[in-house]
Amino acid sequence: MPWDPPPRSRWTERMIALGRGLGDDGRSVVSLAPDDVVQAATATTGLDDFGDGWWEEPFRRLCGSIEQEARLHLPGRLRARGELQLILQNRLRMAELWRRQPAVLEQPVAAPIVVTGLGRSGTTFLHELLACDPANRPPLLWELLHSVPYDDAWGDVCDAEIKLMDEMVPAFTAMHENGGRLPTECIFIFAHQFSSDLYTGLFNVANYTVWRSGIDQSPIYDWHKKHLQTLQWVTGAQTTRWVVKAPSHLSHLPLLFATYPDARVVMTHRDPLRVVGSLSDLLATLHYMHSDHVDYQVLAEFVAMGHALQMNHVAAERDSGDLPLQQIADVVYKDLVRDPTGVIARLYESWGLPFTDAYRAALTAYLAARHNERTSSHDYSFADTGLDLAEQRALVRPYQERFGVPSEV
Repeated sequence: MPWDPPPRSRWTERMIALGRGLGDDGRSVVSLAPDDVVQAATATTGLDDFGDGWWEEPFRRLCGSIEQEARLHLPGRLRARGELQLILQNRLRMAELWRRQPAVLEQPVAAPIVVTGLGRSGTTFLHELLACDPANRPPLLWELLHSVPYDDAWGDVCDAEIKLMDEMVPAFTAMHENGGRLPTECIFIFAHQFSSDLYTGLFNVANYTVWRSGIDQSPIYDWHKKHLQTLQWVTGAQTTRWVVKAPSHLSHLPLLFATYPDARVVMTHRDPLRVVGSLSDLLATLHYMHSDHVDYQVLAEFVAMGHALQMNHVAAERDSGDLPLQQIADVVYKDLVRDPTGVIARLYESWGLPFTDAYRAALTAYLAARHNERTSSHDYSFADTGLDLAEQRALVRPYQERFGVPSEV
């Protein structure tokens, strides 16, 4: 069925009109040529050493895919240029720190807690619950985008950047809570190697996405560890127990454990057909934030196919004996929302970690505030996807049976 785009702000529409008036949607005003973005990043920072060179091919392919496929309007081009240049600048500053202080990369990153699962399956909720423990340390959005020099004032800058997104398409606010000082996803770490689901989420970059799925992703995990080491160094917290999160980790569990052999992984589970409508609408809205050309049906088919392949692959991978199953815990969404404190208590018991009174009190306060602050919700339905329910159910049933996941549609 046709997708009905949410309203955009008046100023966004005016900027789009300005780009149309130029006759090229702003191409002559905002360059996405890789060399231009790199030159601007080096000129702004006064630095030219990006560290390892692996990032460059993904970066150039991403820029090319955005230019050739994403069909951005003027504000979309501005945001794309801003995202790319910001990441390059942060990368330059981090590489300079490592050059001056090699000991940064000698620090251990001990036993991180890693939350993963399908998008919209409760990963954010579980991540925030775990972040309530004073003994845990989640990365905040501003820290990942403005890591060096370390300054909490960047949180206000990130809040302004997020407000810009919310104002471009106000309905986005109800779809996913963002904040400069909120715990955030590892996709912003992976973005520094320019191989990240962040870009697939923001733009129609199909060729880049297909290419990326076929390459060795170990360099993004090398960077992941370096990024956490950097944050440990600049904050002086070298005994941090990190709690990180990204659905992307589902596709790379062997690499995750190769990088963090003592990691504790928590996998959330929910009916894939319940989340496909929500995630498709979220992706369509993000694409619409940057382009007038959004094919919702293609996105829904992409999400449904990806979920079925991914979760059946994860099941096979876990049954292969190649992963440390004793380090992987499973949480079903219905249990998480029914008894979040009980889920956390059971996880901590299985990990041998103390579930302290201070943590229990922090959880109680967080859950009360969350209940009081939730004033809007994101409505979605599987029927909106136009997909065949029986056909899709047959594809995901093996996964549901393997992990005891009930159907919700």
